[in-house]
Amino acid sequence: MRIPTKRLPTQLRPLPASRLRPLLRSQCPKTLSQQIERAIQVTSQRRLTAGVHTPWQVVHGILAQRWDLSMLKKENPKEEVSAIEWITSGVYFDGEPLWQATPYGGRGHPFTRPYAFEGHPTQFMGYMTMANIPLEYEVRTPTKIITIADIVKDAKMQVHTGVEITWTLWTLAHYEEPDAQWFNAAGEPWSIERLVKMQIDEPVTSGACGGCHGLFALAYARNMWLSWERERTGKIPVPRGVWFEADQKIKRYIFEARALQNADGSFSTNHFAGPGYSDDFATRITTSGHQLEWLMIGLPQSKLKEEWIRRAISNVAKDLVDNRHVASDCGPLYHGMHALVVYRQRTVPGYLVPQFNSHIKLSERGKKRPTAEELAKKSKKAVPVPAEKIADKPANTVADKTVEKATDKVTEKAVDATAEKTAEKTTEKTADKAADKTVDATTTDKTVTDSPVGAAAIPIKPKPADANASSKGDGDTTKK
Repeated sequence: MRIPTKRLPTQLRPLPASRLRPLLRSQCPKTLSQQIERAIQVTSQRRLTAGVHTPWQVVHGILAQRWDLSMLKKENPKEEVSAIEWITSGVYFDGEPLWQATPYGGRGHPFTRPYAFEGHPTQFMGYMTMANIPLEYEVRTPTKIITIADIVKDAKMQVHTGVEITWTLWTLAHYEEPDAQWFNAAGEPWSIERLVKMQIDEPVTSGACGGCHGLFALAYARNMWLSWERERTGKIPVPRGVWFEADQKIKRYIFEARALQNADGSFSTNHFAGPGYSDDFATRITTSGHQLEWLMIGLPQSKLKEEWIRRAISNVAKDLVDNRHVASDCGPLYHGMHALVVYRQRTVPGYLVPQFNSHIKLSERGKKRPTAEELAKKSKKAVPVPAEKIADKPANTVADKTVEKATDKVTEKAVDATAEKTAEKTTEKTADKAADKTVDATTTDKTVTDSPVGAAAIPIKPKPADANASSKGDGDTTKK
């Protein structure tokens, strides 16, 4: 198939000048929670357009906004569509389907060109796990309808050495038990622990985005083991074997991230390779956003109120707000936003569980949304709660030209003054106090979340729906 030479619409268009008036003194965020809400609000106003932005970009939006992400329709920008429903509906991009049926189940479309489809095995599903999508949720392919369970099965059957397994670990850690074992399609023995060991042995400096995604997946898997072990034994879990190694690696790089932190709260622009600072927003959000994101999964609950991490959160939030008028690439923007979303999940009551607002069956989507009671039944499971610009890759940049050229833009959601004021009043002192009280809705045993093990927000395994820096970015791929 001929690959189009058209440049990808990677950049999210900034908010219009008419809405960039200085905030009144009374409107300025006074607390960390208000800063976070403001940053999430203005970043959410940068819009993706279905069929214009690539599947890779849309999946990054889903990572940050989960079920809340809606996109503008290409044919009618006044209408919107759920991003998760769109990406699973059987649509095509570049003349290729987003999902493929396989002999073992199904998978996201593999790499064709940078920042279009999956840059790494299971990348789409890895990011989408943060929405806690039910295993029975249907996905359309050109040949048949598959489910999330089929995608998980395919990941198990097609796993092999020689590629970055970060997103495969991320996916399987969410949907499989920590003691899961299986044989892949080649007859080789695999297990969650083998994947964890591979991630431990992978040098951080060789991983995508400075190694931050690998550390995120490792911490995510560790958190799943801690939850599973506590539920299985009824005791405070003490890591052993490969889980002890995982915990030690996570602790080491928490220490290194803090040691390389800049005075303003940002993290090194060289990731773990050494100190570094930049005045460029794109560079700062690319590194600080990724670093803060994995830290939000790796840190114990009690550490979230420490000054250094609060400065880091404030820095990313302020950067997103202050640069809302700057065109930005999807990857770093959404990873930075996701870091704030995860912090909010872990500290503000009511945000822990992503709110399912779709239908399991493809045939039912587009109909009336589920009721509040139906949503509550489908959302009883929690996940661990604990956009990418590469200058030398022209395929990953797009000039922000005219509003009329929708293919080069993302339109923002219209928000009136009342909505802006409401967002800034969303969380007052109650939300800020919640962070200091180390709220953890997944467990009432404080000794577990604050143990030397370093447990982050302990997740609950998803139930069936019927119970209702390297220079590489994560869009790169290496064929081995």
